[in-house]
Amino acid sequence: MFYKKAILVLLVFIGLLSRLAFAQEQDGLAMMDRMIKSFSELSYEGVFVRSHGSEMNSMQIRHTVINGIEYESLVDLDGARIEVIRVGDSVICVYPNISFSNNTDPVIAPFQKFRELNSERISQGYDLVVADQGLVAGRRAQKLELKPKDNYRFPHHFWLDVETGFLLKHDTLKNISEVLERVQFTSLNTSPNLYKKDFVPKMGAYTEHIARRDHEIIDSEWIFGWLPPGFTPVWDGARQMDDKASMMLVSDGITSISVFTEPSNQERSLSITKMGATIAGEQTHVMNGSLYLVTAVGEVPDRTIRKLLTMVVPRQGQ
Repeated sequence: MFYKKAILVLLVFIGLLSRLAFAQEQDGLAMMDRMIKSFSELSYEGVFVRSHGSEMNSMQIRHTVINGIEYESLVDLDGARIEVIRVGDSVICVYPNISFSNNTDPVIAPFQKFRELNSERISQGYDLVVADQGLVAGRRAQKLELKPKDNYRFPHHFWLDVETGFLLKHDTLKNISEVLERVQFTSLNTSPNLYKKDFVPKMGAYTEHIARRDHEIIDSEWIFGWLPPGFTPVWDGARQMDDKASMMLVSDGITSISVFTEPSNQERSLSITKMGATIAGEQTHVMNGSLYLVTAVGEVPDRTIRKLLTMVVPRQGQ
């Protein structure tokens, strides 16, 4: 009789834990959904710092919506103060002069990748835990932890503004205590007075329109023999990058891995390069007697890149 009661109590306890975990997951997903909406709907102006390893740079961002059109400006505060202005779908890169345009890459908002999240894939790969509140940039922030369910992805910590849901801080971690990459606002104003004139290039600056190129969709000659749970192809097939190279893309709802294939005239063994949370690897494969270089890049552990590179195989019949 005692054992039956003990088993019953244990089952009830397990049921409570399961319901608590489900509630945490739903709360976490709701927080992330609110975060995504804040990127495009909220007016804000602030400065954030991005750091990985010993590298660090600061950027100023401004964003507003005027007559249903998004206006955004991103300025690199370190060095030449290069600016990227986005008005709707039109993007302009602003350089101090023409010489900078050939030697400097445009700045990109690091949280741009979180504008489209897939809840189903996130739930497959991570446990979501709503943690404690704290202060970030002087604002009350709710911490949300994404704990990987396996060793093929990194943990993520998000600090979201309690008032607006906006992302105030994001850490990509190697483990519980080691931060690989951090993006954190040092100041943020969510009630700025922004007008169209605030998104016009300065007189005397050199500007370039950044054309959005839609690469041709092709049937890929390669397939994935393995993907970590939750990772799925973003596209059907691949994108033709140029005359030789094509690109496939997979995502787990938080992070993406880009896989490039192109002909090669030199055999290369597996090699891995690390830069903060970004891991890149390359290795040659043989298809129809010809060498191809396969390159994988993503913010995932190197074990993921290593295994993925061995499991990119020619499509049957190739």
